[in-house]
Amino acid sequence: MRMSAAITVWMMLASLTVLAQGQPAGRGTPQRGGGRGPTTDPKAVVTEMQDSLGMLRGLQQQDSVNRVEYWGTQGSASMQGRSYPLEKFRVSINYSVPGMRVDLARSGGREIRVVADKHAWNEETPGGRATPMPAAVGERLLDLWMTPIGFAKAAARSDKTRVAIEGTSLTVTTEAAGATLKATLNALYEPERIEARTGTSVIEYAYTEYGDLNNEAKADVFLPKRIVQKRDGVVTPDLTIEHTNTNNPYVIMPVPANVSAAPRN
Repeated sequence: MRMSAAITVWMMLASLTVLAQGQPAGRGTPQRGGGRGPTTDPKAVVTEMQDSLGMLRGLQQQDSVNRVEYWGTQGSASMQGRSYPLEKFRVSINYSVPGMRVDLARSGGREIRVVADKHAWNEETPGGRATPMPAAVGERLLDLWMTPIGFAKAAARSDKTRVAIEGTSLTVTTEAAGATLKATLNALYEPERIEARTGTSVIEYAYTEYGDLNNEAKADVFLPKRIVQKRDGVVTPDLTIEHTNTNNPYVIMPVPANVSAAPRN
């Protein structure tokens, strides 16, 4: 009996040791390439990026983050060609059926920008009266794939994804929405800067202060608290996120009939 008990204890300790060795480094212990030095293997780096953002779940490490929302009351955005301070904003994204709704409210005005599949439109209220915006499809889809989770998904799916070491930074380059996207990763493999070049225009996103910002059910999905976008050097949205919902909230963008019937550019 004693020998059997001793063997059982030994097996349990051995199992715990194996499990501990298999755990990734904590977010407070930045490592590249598992402590073996930086790697430029695209699959390995993209997997690290997805894992650091909290996208991979279960024993199979499957990407399980399909829909997110984030909102706040601090920031500014360009609306009708002018920059305004915002009273509040809300962004809803569906990555499975690509679509995004950006709801911006300022003193005396509101603008709701939507894209879904190959259609873009503006709304008076979420899901309300729609005005077709066919010329904005490419730009709005690009904004979706330039979010940290969107970029990680695009990089994981593309066979054109490449990784490089530039100075002290690790960079990932991929393609999405007809553009070449390049991300600079921080020490935790989170995108801290994503740049896209379309024609003569340069679009840049800067992401800082990553954390689990869910105000109710924490999900260990990490999004940036601060988002600053520049188009050709001019700051457009400058947002400070207060809360997120990364537990796959109900997010859909049905294409209105008048938008579907409108001519495309």
